[in-house]
Amino acid sequence: MKNIISKILLGSIVAGTGMVYMSCANELDMKPQDWYVPETFWKTKTEFEGNQIALANQFRGFTYQVMFSAGELRSGIFTLSTIDGSGTADADVIQQVVDVSHPQFSNFGGWHGMIANYNEVLYRCENEGVEILDEDTRKGLMAMAYGQRAYCYFQMYKMYGGVPLRTVPDVLLGEYDPEKLYMARATAEETLNFIKDDVKKSIELFNESNYVFKSNKKDYYWSKAASEMLAGEVYLWSAKVATGDHAAGGTSDIQTAKGYFENVIGNYGFALQSDFYSIWTSSHNKEAIFSVCYSSEEDGVYYTSPETNFLWARTTGAAGNNYWSTMDDDGWGKISGKAYRFGRWCEEKDGKLTQRTSKVWDKANFGVMRYLYKNALYYHFDEADSRGDAFYPQYHLTDADRGTKTLMLNNFNPHDYKLAGCFVIKFRPSIIAGSNYYQFKVDVPIYRLADAHLKLAECCNYLDDKNGLKTNIDIVRKRAYGAKYDAAVHGFIPSTFADNEVALLKEYDKEFYMEGHRWWDLRRLTLVKDGAQTDHLVFQPQGCIGYGLNPVDNAWMVENDGSAVVTSVPVLTTQEAHKLLWPIDNNTLGADPLLEQNPGY
Repeated sequence: MKNIISKILLGSIVAGTGMVYMSCANELDMKPQDWYVPETFWKTKTEFEGNQIALANQFRGFTYQVMFSAGELRSGIFTLSTIDGSGTADADVIQQVVDVSHPQFSNFGGWHGMIANYNEVLYRCENEGVEILDEDTRKGLMAMAYGQRAYCYFQMYKMYGGVPLRTVPDVLLGEYDPEKLYMARATAEETLNFIKDDVKKSIELFNESNYVFKSNKKDYYWSKAASEMLAGEVYLWSAKVATGDHAAGGTSDIQTAKGYFENVIGNYGFALQSDFYSIWTSSHNKEAIFSVCYSSEEDGVYYTSPETNFLWARTTGAAGNNYWSTMDDDGWGKISGKAYRFGRWCEEKDGKLTQRTSKVWDKANFGVMRYLYKNALYYHFDEADSRGDAFYPQYHLTDADRGTKTLMLNNFNPHDYKLAGCFVIKFRPSIIAGSNYYQFKVDVPIYRLADAHLKLAECCNYLDDKNGLKTNIDIVRKRAYGAKYDAAVHGFIPSTFADNEVALLKEYDKEFYMEGHRWWDLRRLTLVKDGAQTDHLVFQPQGCIGYGLNPVDNAWMVENDGSAVVTSVPVLTTQEAHKLLWPIDNNTLGADPLLEQNPGY
């Protein structure tokens, strides 16, 4: 697979080689206007702080990887065909064809480039920064750098296990000898302990400082809350996932993770948005812990990939003639009782049906569709769950309807039609100034409060705290169902450890689709507390996206090719256990003789 990073990284900084940019006019401007080199940079507080804007700019280039290609693509949730007449991208990866010839990522996912910049921040703060910065600012910037470096290493750890641990800006300090820059991989245990130490330092420095960077936009920049969220995630993973020489298991790590998630929930003033829709339409909303900015029209960089790859391309026109869809006048959402020929809006007046001009798709100047979720994911949502409103189901016509001029069906029953597939519009687009077309002008959450609640619930399940488990799942469900929430119907009922883990997976699936969670959830959730690696849901039928559905008694539960929904096929077989970690690409191995490939490749 192509280098994931190059698909979205439109601008970069190379602070490790002394090249940093910051815009004179706008934060997070991808078009650099001023360039600096080490001899003229790092001379003022403004330059130290400007570097944080550049770092946020560079991190934005990793959003596609974090939110999709590493976190979802291999998670058993995609089909191998689409519904707009186009072809699926990354079919090899979707089918778990991951080997040295198909490494998916190069150079450890590119994360060392970000790490080099955080290493330089720490070096500068410990040298020039001692004289230039007040202690609050210096410690605050170091707290941000330690937390962000830990985040990058944690992404690599989950993907590769042990990795080279670079902690100093070697090239910046004048080391150009390749042989001296070679570095072997640390063990998994050494890497995980390093991450824990970094995030601990971050939290300690935040505690020693009152510094807050860009308080009016603080969710765009690393914070103490982000470090605590990361720490909780790290210790939860440490407790449940064995990697290399790191053995999973330990109530102590779970207790530590639980404390961090409780701090995030209780100490920062975060609150769930009152409705699910507003998360994707409100910048700096009260649920956002750490986000990536794509919502600035001055910036002009929007979250187009992979979002547009899940939608119908207006230019192909294939879907417009073949499917029925339930939709409202604006096309975003669903209504019961009526179905329209896809892409054609109409209204009924005085007994006559009149076709209206499309309000949405004529303004959707997207490319062709490349990814399609399995229908099974959509079937898990009930009508009252607002999280399902981002799905835009398309139904095959019956033979009787095919070729007719009917534009609308009254009393539409979706069970009478086979579901061809669903377009998905979770991150809601809008028309920007000076344009006639939709853009995904949205902020993309890396961490949001609902994640803290569900991961706290996961900790509670490990600790057999059924009340805490129920409370935190129900908090998320109440927001999902809103006024339709009925505790007797929608409230969570705790069961065995294994059943609760499976229920948590389904809750994560419904809350976090398109947010890069499912692959990591499959790897972490397990049927046996402190059990074997193969007890994790990635190897179990319960990890199948169709698990829990009943296509035998519900013949309408079909996949987009018309076949019955699969309910019990694991995402990985036990013979593919080595694929839990990604292979290191041959170019990276060839460039450093000290590196060794992951086992099984």
